[in-house]
Amino acid sequence: MAALDEEPSTTNATEALINSKYEGGVTSPNAQDYLSSLQHDFGQKDIAMFSGVVLLINNITGPGVPGLPNMFVEAGWLFPTVVVIAVWGMTTLSATMYAEAMANIPGNEGWKSRIEYSTIVQYYFGRRWYLAAQLGLNGALQSLNIISVIQSAQVMDGLVAELFGKSCGINITPFETTWTHETWTNGTFTNGTWTNGTWTSVATPLAGSSDFFSCVDVSDVSQGNAWGCHVVLTLGFVMTAAMAIPAGHWNLDDNMVIQRVAFVLTVVCWIIWMVGTLAQADGSRSLPAINNDPNTGSMAGVVGAVLFNFGFVTTVPSWINEKKTNVSVNKSLWSATSLCVVIYLVIGIPGAIVFSDVLQGPVTATCARQVADPSFNCPNDLMQTLTQPATAPWQDSSFATFVLKASVYMFPIVAVVSSIPVFSIVIKYNLIENGMGGGQAFFWGVIFPWATAFPLLYMPNILAQFVNFTSLVFVSFTDFIVPFSLYVILQRRQANSERRGSPRRNMALDTEALVEDNPAAASSVGESSPSVGPYGDNDECFEHHALPEGCGRDSPSFKTNISIGLGTALVILSMVGIVLTIVQGSYQLDMQTCSLVGS
Repeated sequence: MAALDEEPSTTNATEALINSKYEGGVTSPNAQDYLSSLQHDFGQKDIAMFSGVVLLINNITGPGVPGLPNMFVEAGWLFPTVVVIAVWGMTTLSATMYAEAMANIPGNEGWKSRIEYSTIVQYYFGRRWYLAAQLGLNGALQSLNIISVIQSAQVMDGLVAELFGKSCGINITPFETTWTHETWTNGTFTNGTWTNGTWTSVATPLAGSSDFFSCVDVSDVSQGNAWGCHVVLTLGFVMTAAMAIPAGHWNLDDNMVIQRVAFVLTVVCWIIWMVGTLAQADGSRSLPAINNDPNTGSMAGVVGAVLFNFGFVTTVPSWINEKKTNVSVNKSLWSATSLCVVIYLVIGIPGAIVFSDVLQGPVTATCARQVADPSFNCPNDLMQTLTQPATAPWQDSSFATFVLKASVYMFPIVAVVSSIPVFSIVIKYNLIENGMGGGQAFFWGVIFPWATAFPLLYMPNILAQFVNFTSLVFVSFTDFIVPFSLYVILQRRQANSERRGSPRRNMALDTEALVEDNPAAASSVGESSPSVGPYGDNDECFEHHALPEGCGRDSPSFKTNISIGLGTALVILSMVGIVLTIVQGSYQLDMQTCSLVGS
């Protein structure tokens, strides 16, 4: 206990406290001393409710929105709608339960202190699970960041190509790539259909694929992408990195201006897309409840895509740490996630109805029109649909076409790039809080995802599927398994404390192992518990509960059962998503696959 009598001002002191379970560790009665030893040079508690809701919406929507119509086309409207609504409710409860467990850590009543995700896990589960949480947290957020970097850099290349004709880059692995297309020979075209002929495959070398320095029109890769399967340092990648990396130096509250501006611009993009989509509606198409077509129908991609988009729980502790004290966690979380459900359905279903015959299925990798005409290039999301000449609306209006293209190229920049710094900051926070130096934390949180994404920028779907698979595994652990498990432990401790006659609120709750191994220490915890909350006698108005009053909130056994049930359901959904990702994934790798990267 001698170490606790000294002022912990160095990294070594922090590490010593972490490594001692009963002598100042986060699981000990001296947890308040431990919390005071954590290294913090982060943002202030000044994020207002609107900014917090915007931050959460930006994290949940992000790059997934343009691909929602494809998911609805491939699966039909029924199953994706049910999954979205079910996952919305379960993940939001997961986040609010995590917040309640966070608020019950001694010294952090009402979130008056500052504790990041991995430290919360250490309090409830100990050192070993803390290490697993750090691995899971970094894996989940790094995977999300890598995917976001790839998507935003590719679209930035497309923007450069749209403005200047081509985007340029240094090709680290130059070799010749060929694009094979089908052409109809010895036939006639009658009434919109080719007859009396055969389809013939023609291979064409792609210009620039074998050059060390090349410029490619990646805004239109319908006839092949010369950078496919190459490691290329592109202008779009450099420009995107130049915008996102500096923001990683800031604290989370410093990013709120970016988040608010990004949200407004993102909403503008969504409105333009909806108007453009409805302009193409002619009433001739419909969307089945279930797509049973053997060529274009599949439900395999639904679970993974929805879980991936709702994997936001890991960022919640950092937001809570910097929100204003009068901001309601429950109102913020439920408002943000409910709006996201509306966004998913309003953009996903109408887009799927209007473009039901042309959108490429995420799993089947084809569309109804391509089944009838193999030469047709199915757009892989709503953005490509609205700008591809074969499917774009308002082609007779240059102004409308410009507005559509501007919204398409603006969206990844404002929506995806704005989310990259947030994930990086959360990683950085967790590493610095637990003793890592600022420079090292900045490298792992901010630089590492860009260094990893660089060689994957124009790689085929087989690598993208691997990134999605690892993301789903890590997200399942950190966003679903851990929060519900923490809540179960919290309820058990509260039930134990009530049986010992200790107050349940604002009590320095000890672990079950500590109660068994050190009863005297457990007793001292109850005796030293504060009788007044962090906001004085009126602390009741700041008390957070995951469940509303009258819904079993005062029953630890009920809350334990519901958290176990919801956690089990989400784990099963995650396992289904993982298995379907493996089974239904496309693992083909050849010249044609390379030439179609980005199509």
